[in-house]
Amino acid sequence: MLNPFAHLQRLFSLNFVAAIAATCSLGLFVCAFGAYAENEKPLDPRDDGSQINNLFRINYAGYLPQQEKIAVYLSADKGAKKWQLLNNTGKVVAKGKSRDRRVGDYASGDSFFLIDFSRYQIEGDNYSLRIDGKTSPSFSISNDPYGQLKYEFFDYFKDHRRAGDKFDRAVNNWSTHSVTLDFIADAGDQGYYTVNAAEAQWSLINLLETYPEVNTYYSRNSLGMATVYNELRYFSRAMEKTIFPGETLAVAKFATFSNTTWGRCPGAAGDSGPCISLPETKATYAVARTLAAMARLHANFGNHDEQQKHYQLAKTALRNAEKQDPVCLDWTAFGGEGGYYPNNDNYGLWRDPRSHRDPCASGSADPKDNNLNDDHYAALVELYIAADKLGLKADKQVLQQQVETHPHHLRVDKFFFGAVSTEATLSLLSNRPAGMDLTGAEQAVFAYADNVRDYQKVGYPGVTFDVKSDEWKTGDKDDIDTNFRWGSNRMQLNDARIVMAAAELAFAQNKFKLAAAYTNAVLRVLDQISGTNAVALAMYTSDDYPHIEHAVTRTHDGLVADTENGKMVLGANNWTNANDPFMPAFGSMPGMKMFALTGTGWSSREIAIDANAALVPVAYFATEVAPKILAAAHYNQ
Repeated sequence: MLNPFAHLQRLFSLNFVAAIAATCSLGLFVCAFGAYAENEKPLDPRDDGSQINNLFRINYAGYLPQQEKIAVYLSADKGAKKWQLLNNTGKVVAKGKSRDRRVGDYASGDSFFLIDFSRYQIEGDNYSLRIDGKTSPSFSISNDPYGQLKYEFFDYFKDHRRAGDKFDRAVNNWSTHSVTLDFIADAGDQGYYTVNAAEAQWSLINLLETYPEVNTYYSRNSLGMATVYNELRYFSRAMEKTIFPGETLAVAKFATFSNTTWGRCPGAAGDSGPCISLPETKATYAVARTLAAMARLHANFGNHDEQQKHYQLAKTALRNAEKQDPVCLDWTAFGGEGGYYPNNDNYGLWRDPRSHRDPCASGSADPKDNNLNDDHYAALVELYIAADKLGLKADKQVLQQQVETHPHHLRVDKFFFGAVSTEATLSLLSNRPAGMDLTGAEQAVFAYADNVRDYQKVGYPGVTFDVKSDEWKTGDKDDIDTNFRWGSNRMQLNDARIVMAAAELAFAQNKFKLAAAYTNAVLRVLDQISGTNAVALAMYTSDDYPHIEHAVTRTHDGLVADTENGKMVLGANNWTNANDPFMPAFGSMPGMKMFALTGTGWSSREIAIDANAALVPVAYFATEVAPKILAAAHYNQ
């Protein structure tokens, strides 16, 4: 999904008026890309960069009545700050004094006070805060602050469907197979990536397996969306075709176009047009884990034929990947526009010097560890749960032994497409197969959630990680803070999903106060996505929702207009600028401010299916689950 290229033609919200050859400075590609100039029309005032001049940082959509409602007020003053909460008539309905002060926050560079108005719980619209004679943008207090937007987040997938794309040219002509795919476009470049598709699909599968009632939740509105199950069936169409006849491994990427100037399809006739990458082990494990999980869903919905087909495809993919030496692709094997991400993005790529290390290696001191162990573990777990659900006792027995002896068993850590062990652990907790002790998984979830809560006490209240960590510095000779990764919004939403699991576990154990604490930690992440961040911008499009005063109006999306609601951008990115002319100079700003305030910088404003797929379950939890947990804590004080 990594895409350092601007498209030569923007289909909707931007005019590309120039294409200027420029050499890629990042070591991911050997190419040149088209730079562009924006047209002369003024920027939308909702998203023109001026929003950072307002001293308030709030959730522009609003807050649940019983959640911990925290806003940020920028100030270098010492001492305390008096605050007032105003209703829609300007009447003061609550007031207080904050002494909760942060000075020189490392992640943002900001100094600020945290304004806690949690005790006020009366629902209403157009509330605002007033401090030092200054008034914040308005917001609501409601059990449904996102309204129709919570459906728009899911509508993202229908909006980004592509059907009938034909691919018949392969990198270096490694295959002559022709395949036609129906798929959901991955990111700004509109391609199909097997690994990232698996990541997005798992998010929706886990949502459905955790909350079965969600299946018809989105299809009941007026947007014409499919049920969650049927959307997942559409997701699976392309996945079924990624292992070509006569091959053992799955194709990593299908590029919808390539170009002789940049994004080449090496060795293909004409060197332009759609392009098929080489196959790889990681993508093959992705097929195994995804189709195994789909087999379980088919069984639940009585779809026997698809159940059998997907289980057998998953089993074959797993064994194919296991029986041969690992194959990990470098940038030369991908072809097409953008899209090269390694199997381990914190070791396989160097930004300085611009070169590469073994894409199968992890940089671990353990020679048995590599960058595919997590993918192998996830595939084993998903197939194991499927065998359990389908009553396949012999398969279950063999797989359980492999799962329980795997070095990644019950691991809980940050996850994304490059590290998926935690997803397998969450799948185990959602399905609870008979005969497996998951006590260790529960303890690991609680421990991770507690760490998130601790990190949220340091600076901006939605930040879920140690902003001073050096875990991403793996000898790449780059001393710049890189903790705000490519897709930082996705990373923090994924953290929130682990905390969601902790909230549900605590609630099931009747630890209502603890469950509420975890729930508030989840809601703080969604507050951050919705405006309580260093650039004071809701990170999703909401053209039809003007009450969200400052929201993204420009995204890097070559397929769907930015007037479509619910598209979330990937967010602050201090891992790489990828020659993005609208981004601050690499390393010039604190990580949380590495965001393109103007233009459509692809380094921070690109959209991606795995990011939106992370947003969907968190928004569902906030609206449908959080009120129940918060109410239980209130009544059981």
